[in-house]
Amino acid sequence: MTTKSNKDKKIPQRSCVICRVKADKDKLIRIAKSPDGKAVVDVHKKLQGRGIYICPDSDCIEKAKKSMGAFADDNFWQELESLAGNFKPDTAMKIRSLLGLARKSGLLMIGSDSIERSKTRKILVMTADDCSENIRKFSASYENITLEMNSEELSAVIGTKGSVQIVGLPLTSGLAKKLLDLNIEKGE
Repeated sequence: MTTKSNKDKKIPQRSCVICRVKADKDKLIRIAKSPDGKAVVDVHKKLQGRGIYICPDSDCIEKAKKSMGAFADDNFWQELESLAGNFKPDTAMKIRSLLGLARKSGLLMIGSDSIERSKTRKILVMTADDCSENIRKFSASYENITLEMNSEELSAVIGTKGSVQIVGLPLTSGLAKKLLDLNIEKGE
């Protein structure tokens, strides 16, 4: 899958190995394996062999530390965090990453039926910008955010087929709090 830039140049898409969000290759950090089997940050994205990609997001990096610990040393993590800190913050990418992590963790409620069946009313509801009027009315009774993505994009971000118009997260989750903070930053 590719997208086109302003000059109609195709930009390859890659997926973060942690949150599974797809993004332009240049918005992710590439990690390759050195000949001795250790992980190295591929700054120029040109090292030989298959590499993996990760979001320049602290949540994805923390989860990567837990799963890749044996393959990387302290210098690797320092370089990765430094490189991630130099990426220009992209709020849309962070929101996509958090939604991917929420889906992967099993916290994400998909669809109004799933949200309605929840035992709690303290839910952050997020709607696609092209959702139906009924979904808009439904979301008004919750803490809600309208995402800057259509229902097809939302479906792709959370890894479902079809068209998802609404998702929810318990307001008590750290991911919901981060999404609310990002939405406030975006609005300023």
